[in-house]
Amino acid sequence: MEVKLDEKRLDVAMAAAGIRTDEKLAEMSKIDARTIRNIRTTGICSFKVWNALAQSIGCNPIDLVVTPGYPDPKWEALAALSV
Repeated sequence: MEVKLDEKRLDVAMAAAGIRTDEKLAEMSKIDARTIRNIRTTGICSFKVWNALAQSIGCNPIDLVVTPGYPDPKWEALAALSV
């Protein structure tokens, strides 16, 4: 099964964690940098990769996904962390 990650959420979570590059995130999560680039392009990844990214960033995996049609109460809080 796959999940769809939101690129903007990934950027905000990375910034909040002080991770400036996809290469650094790849190193920290032990995921190939090409996989992260593919996620940015398609938004799609496995649950295993999703969990590894969230653990490396130090966030809840749910913080990296968007459910179309539903408001997101955490988005403003995540954005405030990246400032």
